[in-house]
Amino acid sequence: MSEPKNSLSASRIKTLQSCSWMYYAKYVIGIPDKSNDGANRGTICHLIFEVLGEPRRKKIYDKIIKKQDVFAVRSIERLILKHAKRLEVSDDDNIELIKKMTLNGLMYDFFGLTAGKPSLAVSEQDFDIVVNDGKFKYKIKGFIDKLFLYKKQKFALIRDFKTSRETFKGKEVKDNLQDYMYSLAVKHLFPEYSNRSSEFLFLKFDLDDSKNSGVIRMAPITDDDLEGFEYQLTAIQEYLDNFSEEDAYSNFAAKQPFPNDKSFSGPLQCGFAKSPGQLKKDGTPMWACSCKWPFDYFATVDDNGKQLKSYFNESEIPEGQKYEKRHYAGCPAHQKKS
Repeated sequence: MSEPKNSLSASRIKTLQSCSWMYYAKYVIGIPDKSNDGANRGTICHLIFEVLGEPRRKKIYDKIIKKQDVFAVRSIERLILKHAKRLEVSDDDNIELIKKMTLNGLMYDFFGLTAGKPSLAVSEQDFDIVVNDGKFKYKIKGFIDKLFLYKKQKFALIRDFKTSRETFKGKEVKDNLQDYMYSLAVKHLFPEYSNRSSEFLFLKFDLDDSKNSGVIRMAPITDDDLEGFEYQLTAIQEYLDNFSEEDAYSNFAAKQPFPNDKSFSGPLQCGFAKSPGQLKKDGTPMWACSCKWPFDYFATVDDNGKQLKSYFNESEIPEGQKYEKRHYAGCPAHQKKS
């Protein structure tokens, strides 16, 4: 029986569901992906959470909480500024957001003591799980920001940090793909912890019990529902392992109806820019999907010509790597007809 080819993740499945061409461009062609300030700020926040999650750094954590300032510890300040510069988010506004969101996450039950003292606390719990037992066939891969295990209660608390501007809406509140993926991963990794629950912390919001809280606690997912999810993963795995260019044309975001539930879906994902670099009235660039327009890029390759990684600029390529210049023709749904 053949093994699954592609690793499934919540983000990969969401991309497929939102736009078949975006999936094809990112995961089959392998074009480089533009990162934005929000994603880069999130990378730095997650890094600090991982660093301070180590028990031996509790004194550093305590000093930050006492001073209510992540820059109260010089080593943490240097670490943040170093990565902010590398990720091009070192301006004053971005640094203040990074400091605020990081402190927000550190102050919310950072060591999982609300549910009692955990038997084990893990930062960045990774998983790479392959199931191929005749009934189910899938491969899931990812990591959980924070995992607390309570042996006596057989309880696993799954925590995910979010740095987005909005909390979950509509279906995502009760039927969340990440929640299902994380719960299934914990069931595989720690089967003795039969009680599992996820919570998502939106760091731009107050993490309290107010009506507009940035804390979203998910209802526990039953084993029966997780089994149903495994059937879905098996179907998705088969589809993606045989994904073709023809499939890429099957579900353009541009051809979908506009959403009626305030979600960021359908044509909204394409952006309203009519040409690359189009400016808004205030002079700032109008947003557009990174797969919308044609561009040249560079790809490192192995001895057989298989692409390893892609880059926007030739200067980004590590020294000594074999590479090729390639051209991406843009999204067919937005190409002008001659």
